[in-house]
Amino acid sequence: MADIGAIETELGSFPPEIKRGLMSAFRYLLNNLSLAPLDRGRATNMQLYYVSGTTSSNANTEFSIPHGLEGAPSYLIPVLPLTEVGGQLVPLQVSKAPDGRRVYLKSSSTSAAITVMVG
Repeated sequence: MADIGAIETELGSFPPEIKRGLMSAFRYLLNNLSLAPLDRGRATNMQLYYVSGTTSSNANTEFSIPHGLEGAPSYLIPVLPLTEVGGQLVPLQVSKAPDGRRVYLKSSSTSAAITVMVG
């Protein structure tokens, strides 16, 4: 994982004017790394955010999760935390397009805690 402090340490011996420019570029890159929407062609960056929620208590019924992004995400990637013994991925289906506040899903698994990454 990239850490701005580690980058700054690595650039420690550079002349100040070069270091300043490189640090500015690295800060911009690390603050704006995300996945591009499919309709834009190649990925421009890879910014993803973890969000958690619970599937509906009724199978195949829509539920939603707030995503906290500035706009509608283009991707949702299920996450299986390997530190949770017995953890499992549950089937997820998009029930409608995401909006500026939430992602909308269905699952055949009921009341299951889920963690996903959105971007």
